[in-house]
Amino acid sequence: MSELEVIKLALGKNVDSASWDLDGWVILLKDSRLRSLKISRRLVGISFDWEWHFVTPLIIREVVDDSGGQLYREMKRREVQIRRRGIFRYSYEWVTSELLSKVFPDVAPVDDLMIRLNRNNQLLRLLKRSVVDELHVNTYFDLTGASSPDDALRKHYESPKMIGWLITAIKGPGSEWRFGPIVKRIYELLDFLAGELIEFTRELESRALNL
Repeated sequence: MSELEVIKLALGKNVDSASWDLDGWVILLKDSRLRSLKISRRLVGISFDWEWHFVTPLIIREVVDDSGGQLYREMKRREVQIRRRGIFRYSYEWVTSELLSKVFPDVAPVDDLMIRLNRNNQLLRLLKRSVVDELHVNTYFDLTGASSPDDALRKHYESPKMIGWLITAIKGPGSEWRFGPIVKRIYELLDFLAGELIEFTRELESRALNL
């Protein structure tokens, strides 16, 4: 069975269409909180091991006005990622994004989203079930017209083109032996997380309008 056939079988009725895009499969989704999911395989360093990247954009608003720019910058302060502990039985904790402090050292992080996700028992169960190695929630950006990823991040911060999140999950070497179940479990994790982010962002937007 081909890689794409395994992906389609794992995602079942949620698959609308699939196409190849440079380095991975882009799956357009239906009956889902996610519009699309890109699944790509990448070499780990200079080794012969592979890791799988699952990337999904979660667009909240496509038209950006002054209030949208304000919302985007408030979202930026809340970027998070997971910290995984353990060897055989993993535990997970949401922490502030390392990318935020690296690229935007002057932007003070806010911990309300981090606290909310850490208190969500269903989300933590899905994390343990998926056994992901990394999971990042950053504000949406694309690389068009930028000289580097960091430059793209800064451009979108100053003048965002879309309001949304970019969610990236990474599963390390060895995944090919049970790739189908891994795809299904990571999709379920990302779909649930998307619902939580949509609800949080709506609440944040309501608060931001009153700042």
